[in-house]
Amino acid sequence: MSEHPPVPPQPPQQQPAAAPAPTPAPAPSDGFDRLLRTVPGRDWLAAVLGAVGGWVAAYVVAVVSLLLTVAVAAAGGSGGGSSDLGPSSGIGGGSGSGVPDVQSLLSGVSVILGAPAQLVVLADLGRLHGSGSIGLLGSGSGSIGVVPAVVLAAQVVLAVVLTRRIRSRVAALPQLLLTSVVSGLVLVALTTLTGLVLAIRFPEVDGATIEPVHGVGLGSVLGSFLIGALCALLARPALLVRGNVVVGRVLGTVRVATSQLVVLVVVVSVVVVVVAFVAQPSWGAALPLLVGNAGVALTALGFLGGIGSGGLGPVNSTATVFGGAGGWTWLVVLLVLVTAFAAGLALAVRRNDRARSTLDWVVTPVVWALGGLVLLVLGTLVVSYRVSGASTVGGSGSVGIAPWTPVVFLLWGAAIEVVARYVAPVLLPRLGGGALLRTAKLVGTDPQPAPAWAVPAAGAAGTAGTPGAAVAGAPVVGQPVVGQPAAAPTAPATDQYGTEAPAEHTPVDGAWAQAPGVGAPGAGAPGAVGPQPFIGGQAPAPTPLSPKARKVLVRSLVAAGVVVVVVVAGAVTTGVLRSNVWGPAPTARSYVEAIARGDADAASRMTEAPSNASMLDAAVLKSAEDRPTNVRIGRVSTSGDTAYATVRYQQGGSDRSGDITLERTGTSFLVKDEWRVTKPLADRVSISASDVLEGADVTVGGKKVGAIENGAFESLAYPGSYEVEVGGTKYFTGGTKTVKVGASAAPYVSFQPTATKALERDAEQYVSDLIDTCAEKTDIGYGDGCPWYGPYDADGSVQYTVKSKPELTVESSGSGYVEVKSTKDGQIAYSYKDFFGDAKKGDDSFDVDTYLKVEDGKLVSAY
Repeated sequence: MSEHPPVPPQPPQQQPAAAPAPTPAPAPSDGFDRLLRTVPGRDWLAAVLGAVGGWVAAYVVAVVSLLLTVAVAAAGGSGGGSSDLGPSSGIGGGSGSGVPDVQSLLSGVSVILGAPAQLVVLADLGRLHGSGSIGLLGSGSGSIGVVPAVVLAAQVVLAVVLTRRIRSRVAALPQLLLTSVVSGLVLVALTTLTGLVLAIRFPEVDGATIEPVHGVGLGSVLGSFLIGALCALLARPALLVRGNVVVGRVLGTVRVATSQLVVLVVVVSVVVVVVAFVAQPSWGAALPLLVGNAGVALTALGFLGGIGSGGLGPVNSTATVFGGAGGWTWLVVLLVLVTAFAAGLALAVRRNDRARSTLDWVVTPVVWALGGLVLLVLGTLVVSYRVSGASTVGGSGSVGIAPWTPVVFLLWGAAIEVVARYVAPVLLPRLGGGALLRTAKLVGTDPQPAPAWAVPAAGAAGTAGTPGAAVAGAPVVGQPVVGQPAAAPTAPATDQYGTEAPAEHTPVDGAWAQAPGVGAPGAGAPGAVGPQPFIGGQAPAPTPLSPKARKVLVRSLVAAGVVVVVVVAGAVTTGVLRSNVWGPAPTARSYVEAIARGDADAASRMTEAPSNASMLDAAVLKSAEDRPTNVRIGRVSTSGDTAYATVRYQQGGSDRSGDITLERTGTSFLVKDEWRVTKPLADRVSISASDVLEGADVTVGGKKVGAIENGAFESLAYPGSYEVEVGGTKYFTGGTKTVKVGASAAPYVSFQPTATKALERDAEQYVSDLIDTCAEKTDIGYGDGCPWYGPYDADGSVQYTVKSKPELTVESSGSGYVEVKSTKDGQIAYSYKDFFGDAKKGDDSFDVDTYLKVEDGKLVSAY
């Protein structure tokens, strides 16, 4: 036996516990890992497939748009003949065998596959840029940015649809943000890789280098990320609300604004397509690619915005419905008015609450201003270029919606808020529950805040004699509102990422099916301090109208409708009159037609004649041949009080064009504009002449229009062919020549002097007098200017006798010098004594070659 007594057993709770092992600190990434594990697999799939499906849809629409563009352009140019360039034509052509080389094939493939990919990059806010260089001439680069609205719409629609179909409905906000970021990153990767791989490449050309053309850049990366993330985030807005009243109401306002803008753009785009293919077939080639952008631009005009250009020339022009855009654009304004009123009513139907916070005065205008900003991005084309060589030239500019247009949308949002606050509560209760129910199904309903139940005073209805008892028939605090589902149980505290399913909202049918009655969302009850619906729920039924009141209401509505129609019709009529009757285009047409019929007086009444315009004269214009015919007015742009018009006409069987500038000089009766031409349809005629014609008269059509000054004459002249005569002096004349104004070459003519009969006569007389003077001399040296000298052995004086004078001819040069030379020699007899004292006689012949010039109206020796 052991010496030690046995140890009694201890109960389990008294046994010493072993020391617990230290728990390692959680890794910093555990929280994020747990977040990743809470995202269902179908949500990851939705994030990826939504972005990929959106890109594929955009690419397919881009391919279809390009094919339609080529088809429409080919159909429009099928009647213009064909051009056979031969088998070796084109850049990078082959050796003439008709088989293109490998580079040409690769270039063609890159264009076919790459052009749609670059359109997708442009739709994601990229800019198509390219660069190149040509030998020693220099290098250049340029970029263009425009969002193909149709391509972007296809991408957004399919991305949203796929995300809604695949994503689960239990995702909480953290999981929603995470999958939205993933969707944006997937779209960035897909857009960037395809844009770079499918860049448009050109074959090599000797002496020139052209870099691949693509649209990938910082703009496309940020744009594709925002588009992909927002499509995933807003695919199911209910997941963002989760009982947050403010967020729900803001998203509801966004939904109404988006619905109005989408309807307007679609309707206007359809009208543009119809007008283009019926009235303006020449527009058809650009429609498949730009029909959405055209609809966006016209919608901005309908909101009283502007369309213009900036940075592309010396003058920035902007067109609005008030000037430059055409009177028919007021029809778009009428459509905007109707849809804006309907948007105000729809916004009120979605709210169904008379008690609105002042925050709505900020939210609604800001939402519409953001819509205007989106239209600004979609409806603007930006370009930039830079060319380096002997000097560097560069610039940038834009064409599209005016930058101040979102401010106008802000004002429209305020007007829509006025309709929703003050007009809808009066009008909607009288429309009936059926119309409101259908409207609510379209625009949805805003979440309503839980009502705060008022405590009645002592003695109030309820439990008799019990102060503070609840109002009879009213739910106590915390109970669900009648017609609303019970609130979802509070999420467990351990669900820090909100993975539990969100509480379902009341369906619209349940909220509005009994209107006017009970069951509207957020319906108030007696004693409740909360939403005050104006239709449904506990809203008071509208008081029936008496026959007299109903008649007044109908007449008022008819009168208001008539006023709106009259105002819009007046605006359209005024716009048409200001554009087609009192605008710059009719003035430009009348001006050019006056020139065409030779009525310079009528043209001068519409013109502010500039200096050096003496040929803009009635007699001068009447004498002109080949005046303009078949006059057509092309594009007319207006900027403030200045208008620029392109004029097309025919001259001598050839098509010509020119530009004129007009200024608004006044407006009568508020609508009748008066325009005058400040830059006429005229070219500057330049005439040069020799110095000897200085001061000579310039005559056109029998009318003196000026004189030669400093060897030249300049004047503006209308298009036509003119017979210009330059007069002269006693000895020189300029003659007559034809100058053609309006042709491609500058109207310039040079006159050379032609000798007159007086010059020939006086030059011959000058030489004859010179011979007689020389004959009277007895000592003639080399420097005396006589046609003879000598004899060399004479000792003393010599007597000369002219036996016959030479026959002379006179020639003049363009510089004004006169050469008199003999065609037959003259004979001279002389007598003298030589050095030995012997008398001698002799005969000799002589010729004449003398240069003269005119000085102070007289002939003098040129030496």
